[in-house]
Amino acid sequence: MEELDLLKKDWKKNQDKFPRVSEKEIYAMLHKNSTSVVKWIFLISICEFAFFLALTLLLSDNSNTQMVESYLSQYAIYGITVIDYGIMVYFFCQFYINYKKITTTDQVKNLMANILKTRKTVSNYIFVKIGFVITLFIILFIIYFNNEPQILALRHDAEEHGKIAMLYLIYFAAVVIFIIVIAFVIWLFYKLIYGMLLKRLIKNYNELKKIDL
Repeated sequence: MEELDLLKKDWKKNQDKFPRVSEKEIYAMLHKNSTSVVKWIFLISICEFAFFLALTLLLSDNSNTQMVESYLSQYAIYGITVIDYGIMVYFFCQFYINYKKITTTDQVKNLMANILKTRKTVSNYIFVKIGFVITLFIILFIIYFNNEPQILALRHDAEEHGKIAMLYLIYFAAVVIFIIVIAFVIWLFYKLIYGMLLKRLIKNYNELKKIDL
């Protein structure tokens, strides 16, 4: 604490030696930085959309993909695809709207509000994507459990030996662990991509609060 007090006193003695920056100039810098961050969030969401679209096309001929699709109707496959890409399109449209709002804002309070809105949009996007993936895997594992010939054979054998409850327990425990791991990996992926950008936004928000006060 004594060192901090000494540093403050020394700064006050020498503050005339440093150029003074007006609140207007600080706002302009924070506005420019925030605009850049939100622009990157928008661009990353487009890249993500393009990446998963390309991945889907590349894996369309994969044997595992074809096996899973064989258990689903064409309507189910179409519905899953529409929901998946619909989520992505909706949110990168939201990111673009946030970007345009931050670009055109000219007041501290408006910029602060748009920063918080952008943060909320990104958080919602992450949770919706994780929720969609978890729901999809649960549905696929249930369908797989009821249609895969090897699983059906194991179930038949377990029923004959009175171990069907154990089979259910092992299978669904494995499914739960797998889904938790996948959900964590997805969460970590999005936190690494968007987390650093959001930290910069929140830092800007905190600086703007000082101006607003």
